[in-house]
Amino acid sequence: MEWKRRVIQLVCASIVFGSCLPFVIAQSGTNDSKFIDDARNSYSMLRRQGLLEARASVVPNWAILLADVKQPEKPAAMRLANRLRFSFVANADGHIEVTHTVIGPKPNKAVTQALDTMAKGVELSVTGFLMSWAPFMLTHLIPEKLDHFVLQDVQSGRVLNFNESGVDVTVALTRDYEITELRTPQGTVKPRLKRTDSGFVLTGYEGNNEDPYVGHVILNTRVDSALTQGMLLPKTVFINGSAAQTPINFELHFTNYRLKMR
Repeated sequence: MEWKRRVIQLVCASIVFGSCLPFVIAQSGTNDSKFIDDARNSYSMLRRQGLLEARASVVPNWAILLADVKQPEKPAAMRLANRLRFSFVANADGHIEVTHTVIGPKPNKAVTQALDTMAKGVELSVTGFLMSWAPFMLTHLIPEKLDHFVLQDVQSGRVLNFNESGVDVTVALTRDYEITELRTPQGTVKPRLKRTDSGFVLTGYEGNNEDPYVGHVILNTRVDSALTQGMLLPKTVFINGSAAQTPINFELHFTNYRLKMR
């Protein structure tokens, strides 16, 4: 069905850049421990503030996601979508899990397959976003132990290069620790950061990637956050861009936070 193809296409594109960031949280190396320590301490303020685990509900904006579905199929797609409920758990050790439940009468086989298709797509999308968000805001962007690396001075700041599991990683930073670009063979990510008294806050990111399955993907993600029990957490996430010339327009709402504190 057209609407199922559309959901899969949009979601595959939206998770591409989540796969670029985890390399940065892997073990690497440094010779300038003071700069690395200061850079590390400029991020991940939630863990330092005592947050061990966050749980929340996630509500996709189905009207936006399914906007291009043909009108004869749209009512059925919306009815199915509204039966899905999503939630996630993410902790300070880097564990991320996104799950769903189905409300209403027990579905038949065909409806179950359709719901599974939609649910899997949203779960992958939320996971991809959280993988991008967590290293900046919850877990850590630079690992505690670094072993093999090259740290260079450039006119615009400093550049950290290292190889992790055969993947070359480049992190460009200003001299006051603001990351301006992450590069891997998969593509580039340019985070948008806001400087606060508690450290840098991720407000969005731009990505440019050539994916073997999706094609050329360009993403512009905006993260609107709000204080919950004193912790700055995502409230609404907007993802726009294109995948192989197919427009992307995705919106996620995060509600009902339950926090575990130290």
